[in-house]
Amino acid sequence: MNNKKKILITGSAGYIGSCLSAYLEKKFKVYTLDKKKQKNFIKKNKKNFFICNLLNKRKLEKILSLIKPDVIVHLAGKSTVNENIKKNKYYLDNVQATRNIIELMKKLNIKNIIFSSTAAVYAPKKNKIKEIDKLGPISSYGKTKLKVERLLNKNKNIKHVILRFFNVSSCLAKPLVGEFHNPETHLIPISVFKALKGDKINIFGKDYPTKDGTCVRDYIHVKDICIAIHKSINFFKKKQNLTINIGNGKGITNREILLNLKKILKKKINYKFMQKRKGDHPYLICNISKAKRKINWKPKYSKVINILNDEIKWSKYLIKNKFIRKFANVQK
Repeated sequence: MNNKKKILITGSAGYIGSCLSAYLEKKFKVYTLDKKKQKNFIKKNKKNFFICNLLNKRKLEKILSLIKPDVIVHLAGKSTVNENIKKNKYYLDNVQATRNIIELMKKLNIKNIIFSSTAAVYAPKKNKIKEIDKLGPISSYGKTKLKVERLLNKNKNIKHVILRFFNVSSCLAKPLVGEFHNPETHLIPISVFKALKGDKINIFGKDYPTKDGTCVRDYIHVKDICIAIHKSINFFKKKQNLTINIGNGKGITNREILLNLKKILKKKINYKFMQKRKGDHPYLICNISKAKRKINWKPKYSKVINILNDEIKWSKYLIKNKFIRKFANVQK
């Protein structure tokens, strides 16, 4: 008899979902769900993969009734900070989709959910951000994620862990699984891929109130994210709700990312500055003391050199296998 916990991962064809399902598959009975098919470089148990748009409540109910998961890890949603995307799209994909999950959890007596929130729920702050600091999202993305947090807090029958992710980066080395957005908007995968090919990198904004004028971010290796989620699954034994930051606890500027990349690749990095992007914080660095205390977690793989070296492996794999990486007009 298989006594492993049943874990359902929504958004499993996405970046974190792909890495997480690969990471957890030997530890739990993992089911995966996404509104689109898995990419062909991700090898997973197809029998346990379901295609479903979370806005299709009837289909979602059938799937949840069939699986009866012990924990839902809810990663699905619109995750790009881009004010050109219609606000209604953020609302449907982030708020309404989660409302459907919560309503069905209550109906089907599913007790536990881990929700991937974001650093974008916080008001701008120059110092390290604690969970008790002021909330004040300035992007539609951040605003909808905060709405979901409040929805979860209202539903007392459901136990939740809210993980406020900072800038998730890099790839799993074994099995090799990484970030492949279409289009790609994140600074590290864009910079590494373009640097390897000798293409010019765009940096958005050079007059922020930071030490070199470029945005400061807190980068966290995706493997550390997977470990944090694993520890959060075990946290449900305590029958408590929890909201914690998951980041590196250290800031690095966009320009410093390129300097580190130059050092590793031992080649000139071509870049140019572009206009600032609406909705960007100058600083986003987190305090991770609560995560250390509550789930006994701290980042092990998130030094910038580790992040960049693993991302180089992933980009080389994509280039070798002729995967076409498209880039958006914006990056974060």
